[in-house]
Amino acid sequence: MKRSEVIAYQAGTRQQLGAAGLVLPDALEIEIADFGLDQFPLEGLGLVIRVNEPEYCSKWLTLLPGQECPTHYHKIKKETFFVLHGEVELVVGGEAIALKAGERFTIRPGIRHSFGSPAGAVIEEVSTHDENSDSYFDNPNVVRDSVIEED
Repeated sequence: MKRSEVIAYQAGTRQQLGAAGLVLPDALEIEIADFGLDQFPLEGLGLVIRVNEPEYCSKWLTLLPGQECPTHYHKIKKETFFVLHGEVELVVGGEAIALKAGERFTIRPGIRHSFGSPAGAVIEEVSTHDENSDSYFDNPNVVRDSVIEED
């Protein structure tokens, strides 16, 4: 993904957070995860790590309309999704679960899951400590830390 695209998607993520009533402190970075697939509007998410301590982690995740996070699992991490804005279509262990704003769902380690949103959404993920190396994607082409190209 090109740097200009990342900057544009970061601005969009900031707008989505604002529409959900969330204020992003200037010190927090917005990560644009395209998983190395270069299809961000379809497969990806905006990501703000609010805190990642040894015992726990809190993130804000944003999904564009029609965007999905690819199927994956974690060997160690246990996570709970709180839908703050919009609706989320979560697939956990092959079961489809529809979540609306105000609802939550916990995913235990070892369970394959993916999630998306037909109209866009903001999720708070609260979990045990997060490491990129603990994300195992079904698609072998996924790269968790993709490269940003200069324009």
